[in-house]
Amino acid sequence: MVVKFQVFKKSAPNGKVTLYLTKRDYIDHSSHVDKIEGVILFDPNYVRDRNVYVQIGLIFRFGREEEESMGYNFVKTLYIDTTQLYPPVKEIQTTEIQRNLINRLGNFAFAFNLEFPKLASPSYAMMRGYEDEGPLINVEYEVMGFVGANEHDMDRRNVANLTIRRLMECPTRMFDQPAPDGNITKNFLTCSGTVTIQASLSSPVYFPDEDINVRVSLKNQATREIKRLKVKVVQLSEVPMFSTNQVRDKTLMKVDDPICLAPGASAKREFIMVARVPGRTATGQVFLQGKLRKDCEDVLAPSTITHPTVSKDDIFGINVHYVIRVKAVLGAIFGDATLDIPFTLAGRPE
Repeated sequence: MVVKFQVFKKSAPNGKVTLYLTKRDYIDHSSHVDKIEGVILFDPNYVRDRNVYVQIGLIFRFGREEEESMGYNFVKTLYIDTTQLYPPVKEIQTTEIQRNLINRLGNFAFAFNLEFPKLASPSYAMMRGYEDEGPLINVEYEVMGFVGANEHDMDRRNVANLTIRRLMECPTRMFDQPAPDGNITKNFLTCSGTVTIQASLSSPVYFPDEDINVRVSLKNQATREIKRLKVKVVQLSEVPMFSTNQVRDKTLMKVDDPICLAPGASAKREFIMVARVPGRTATGQVFLQGKLRKDCEDVLAPSTITHPTVSKDDIFGINVHYVIRVKAVLGAIFGDATLDIPFTLAGRPE
């Protein structure tokens, strides 16, 4: 029986170091992240008395490339989990694929295992608008193998690097939670009485392009008519390392119901909403799941689910969440009553 396995290969510009990975997509299970497993092959005559290292790099772009000026760029790079492979400093537990690779490549092929940092976010990238030029806000990871006198002695000519993705998986326990619901009662400065909104969803977790059933109940005890009922699917995002109070919200889908609910009246409505990638606008608005290739399908960024011991305020990168937003509109003068019902958007592999 012949067993086939796929590996990904990348050589340094000078051809003296070659990196092999068993896969390029790694799943974040919230409790742990898949290990990065691979093999480094190098030319011993080139290495001589130097060392061979492998490390994972986290590249966080927090601004648009087209807005960079005066030599300042909006990129921070962290080099983490560096391991010396040659001369060997510790024994590596190898997998079957790694052992098969080493047997094929020869004596100067060494296996390695790397760990993703707990405090980093999944691979996210802002959707590019048709007027955008260059990279936008994103989080990327890459594995690098290189030769140097020490781990800081890196020359791009002898660096073999491969971009990888950290993909968010929704834990099974999230599907077993109760369906989300909520209610709000609001009074207004410009009129007497209150407006009460109750809303519920059919499930705690949804996948992109899946129907989201929303049930809404309205009670108008104010002295003014409720003119409209608006229901939206909203993506919320923030960058905790800069501010925990600044949250971007972008509408993915909306329904506008001219309900005209008189004072003292009640109403119930049901809506079917969908969390999907919106039409491309002039500039980037919505966060997507990171891509390995430009021709990959656009997929909405899944909800960020952190490790139980990690606070979302400590995350290095981007935090993404979703809500169904229900708004009862009394008018420009009198104001609105707004209720957010959070839900989890599960990831979908491309």
